Amino acid sequence: MGEIVADQAEGLRRLLQHDYVRVVAVTGGRQGVGRTTAVANLAVALARRGRRVLILDEQVGRRSIGAMLDIAGGDDLLHVIRGERTLEQVMRPGPEGIMVAAAAQGLTALAGLDASREDRIVHAFRQLSAAIDVVLIDAASGVAGDRLRLSLAAQEVVLMVSSSAASLTDAYALIKVLSRDFARRQFRILVNRVTDQAEGEAIFTHLSGVAARFLRIRPVLMGCVPKDDRLRQASRLYRPVVDAFPDAPAAAAFRRLAETIDEWPYPKDETGRLDHFMQRLIQRSRLTAECSQY
Repeated sequence: MGEIVADQAEGLRRLLQHDYVRVVAVTGGRQGVGRTTAVANLAVALARRGRRVLILDEQVGRRSIGAMLDIAGGDDLLHVIRGERTLEQVMRPGPEGIMVAAAAQGLTALAGLDASREDRIVHAFRQLSAAIDVVLIDAASGVAGDRLRLSLAAQEVVLMVSSSAASLTDAYALIKVLSRDFARRQFRILVNRVTDQAEGEAIFTHLSGVAARFLRIRPVLMGCVPKDDRLRQASRLYRPVVDAFPDAPAAAAFRRLAETIDEWPYPKDETGRLDHFMQRLIQRSRLTAECSQY
């Protein structure tokens, strides 16, 4: 009886929310801050909370989610745009039922789509809205125009930093470009590889203070992930730490972060639908392509 009530409650939630989907871009000012590892672990932690999760993977080769989780498959979002595959065929299953879609090639084509191909990819994402609760994006790092589109199209931007001066400098540069040139005002900061919570809060306080002083931007601290040797060991096993070593400190941190994401409000209008996300992504791709020419 309890399972039936839970299923009915979930169905009512989806009905009331009109299939709204949470879209979160996880990015950073530079490579090497642990972004891909974080996305994989957040996806599995959210799946264990009952969420249906799709990862859009902008990384390629050894840096990709597919490589990290040893998920085979060579199809990309570009194949959907061309009509050679359906979106469901491009999505590959991962641990705990998460789905992973390689997107790097398709993303580069969005700015130049003709009307028919634009309609095809928007329709594919519209059809997916009822089957997905959360989209996590492993977005490329840096401030180049073609690396900003996903952060501009997503509802939420999580900016990963570490304690290194270079990480903080590059994170500030990314906030500056997104806010000054594209009017993005909201950022959530995830501090990785900290010794303890106090260190993570100190790093955040420094970054947020500089952003507030010079950019009038006030980021929000999403949370911290501790240094943990189990992360490296899980990576060698091609598994998320929340799956391989659930008692590890990092695994506990990712479970708390997944709970935090679950507590964020859903969009209250049609912008929360996946087809609207894809339309925004196409528009932002064209905008960043135009801006890069100047």
